[in-house]
Amino acid sequence: MLVAQDTTRSAPSQSSPASGITPDVQAIARIDAVKTVLRVLLQTTGLRLAVVARVTALEWRCCAVLDEMGFGLKPGDTLAITTTFCNTVRTSATPLLVNHASQEPCFSNHPAPRLYGVESYIAVPLYRRDGTFFGVMCALDSNPAALPQDKLEIFRHLGDLIGHQLENQDELERSEAQLFSEKEAAVLREQLLGIVSHDLRNPLNAILMSAATLVRRTDLDERARRAVRRIVDSADRAQRLIRDLLDFTQARMGQVLPVDRQPLDLHELTQQVAEEVQAVAPERVLEVRTQGIGRGAWDADRIAQVLHNLLANAMQYSPPGARIQVSSEAHDQELVLRVHNDGPPIPLEVLPTLFEPMKRGTTNGAERRSVGLGLFIVDQIARAHGGSVEVASTQAEGTTFSVHLPRRG
Repeated sequence: MLVAQDTTRSAPSQSSPASGITPDVQAIARIDAVKTVLRVLLQTTGLRLAVVARVTALEWRCCAVLDEMGFGLKPGDTLAITTTFCNTVRTSATPLLVNHASQEPCFSNHPAPRLYGVESYIAVPLYRRDGTFFGVMCALDSNPAALPQDKLEIFRHLGDLIGHQLENQDELERSEAQLFSEKEAAVLREQLLGIVSHDLRNPLNAILMSAATLVRRTDLDERARRAVRRIVDSADRAQRLIRDLLDFTQARMGQVLPVDRQPLDLHELTQQVAEEVQAVAPERVLEVRTQGIGRGAWDADRIAQVLHNLLANAMQYSPPGARIQVSSEAHDQELVLRVHNDGPPIPLEVLPTLFEPMKRGTTNGAERRSVGLGLFIVDQIARAHGGSVEVASTQAEGTTFSVHLPRRG
């Protein structure tokens, strides 16, 4: 029985060459056709050992093997590259046929017959579809053979098949790696958002409580009072952002945002939120219009969140002096909240993804905008109420967001 010598199997301990080759062994192992191809090679040649090997200038490594003569070679095993006929195939980049190595002048002094007892050998180089050299597909035996040259043609066709399948495996691995990376990034982002959101709440609550206490003091001059109000307003905005982050994390985990429906007048809530926003941005012109009966059952905090987000979006994407219109329109089965601004239209190409997280209508003013969750949260809150949100945006008419809210869920 022929067994590869121990001295030729020392390469696995040499981590530098092997570390870059191991994935190729795995790639060949995932090609189902390899076993069939090796079987065909043995049947058509009468030889007893068939191998697909990754071959480089530094190393010969077995990727797949069909051994019917007990040579003892296994996938992952290495041989000293200079002791193999495969090195001749690599350097010449041509097929090779040897019928009786020890008797042929070109190969009588070659290490392969002396070290491994190899007398007959037939092989073709393997290439990926992009033309890069991968290795060698070969069949060999310890007995001499009488193989005609036309057997090489069979090897060429089967080698092309392996190369084609190898390229498919490479493309599949790249796609899987990209998909895994995207999933990992999404999970990490959502975990990070959840953690940061929770951890920020406590210090912000402390800031708001302290600032509210300062506002009530009577010994503050007007300058100090304005500074404290700015602290309250900034902390308020930060709290709303945290709530958006928490809602985003919950929605991305597949959960419907919780809503607590209570009887309320949507017209009154719309007016209240508009006044709050106007107080924070007195330089902006806000017009409020209501129509019909505004009574129904909604989550007041959630609807206020919708209005705050839409108004913030309108102020962000309209000129400083532009008018912003807010309306609450009553219909038989629903109320419709509309927020309109005369800013530049939203590009047509971004409209389909406008309500997705981390998306923006334009890049204008992006440095002052939040992380891009506002419209996503608006859409999620509308859905949680059994409603919907839509947008119309043109150069002539400006941009209008409409939130449809059924009176009852």
